[in-house]
Amino acid sequence: MLMDRNSGNVDGEGSGSNQGPAFSVIIPVYRDWYRLAACLDALAGQTLGQDEFEIIIADNEPGHEFTIPPIPCNAKIVVAGEPGSYNARNAAIAVARGRYLAFTDSDCVPDPNWLANARLAVEGQPLARHTGPIPIFREQAGCYYAYLYEYHTAFRQREIALEGISATANLIVSKAQFDKVGPFDTILLSGGDYVWSRRAEEANVPLVYHGDIVVRHPARVSIKAILAKKRRTSGSEAIFKKTSLWRYSRYRLMPKLNAITFDRGTVSITDKVVLLGISWLKDIHGCIAFTTVRLGLSKPHRS
Repeated sequence: MLMDRNSGNVDGEGSGSNQGPAFSVIIPVYRDWYRLAACLDALAGQTLGQDEFEIIIADNEPGHEFTIPPIPCNAKIVVAGEPGSYNARNAAIAVARGRYLAFTDSDCVPDPNWLANARLAVEGQPLARHTGPIPIFREQAGCYYAYLYEYHTAFRQREIALEGISATANLIVSKAQFDKVGPFDTILLSGGDYVWSRRAEEANVPLVYHGDIVVRHPARVSIKAILAKKRRTSGSEAIFKKTSLWRYSRYRLMPKLNAITFDRGTVSITDKVVLLGISWLKDIHGCIAFTTVRLGLSKPHRS
């Protein structure tokens, strides 16, 4: 069910002409409406014409009391009550009219040429998936070490693209190829982009990396937020990974001096020690989450 926040009406069919746009931009939102405003501003500044894409915002917490930012005329909100960003993405895709799907997140800031460059890529290779860099930036209230840690570790798109994997913060694929692979796994609260990427590889839908398809992503604002993400992803890994508890924990519980590759600028010895400490602490939290979910003592965390 679609809700047009501009008019306040619920629209089961969507709006617009029968001729669909080139892109449907898919954005799941869960308690992050204040940062969605910056994402929408970036989409309003795209060099691709506004009539060439629609924006489908998947509200994953209907009934919330958050203030919703102004929604542009080419955007709609789909209500996705079942928990999880992959449920939300599937709900948005179900009403998408675009020939191509462009995935990003509510806290992301797409480059002005994101969709224009994505169109060149997907029209040149329509049978492939496409992705690009996800540079990390520090928000004003963000912790320095949380930013520094994610700057050196998060969204290594170029590297993981070699394995056919892409984060859904920056993923372009034709609707036809997405349908060939099938929807996201809605059991998972994290890691669904990894699982879907693996299925896409099995379905012979290759991934192409482009340096000019860029979406910026904020670093998490605190060490606590980094640990919470690790608990969430590790809980989901306990569901889809067949790794034994012993094998999963043995490697992660030992401190590792090579846990981070410092190849993005110079870092002081003090900073390196702190970042390696964060990495070890994160692994400990991940092992606890993986173990408790695998043993049925808890369920994967949502946030």
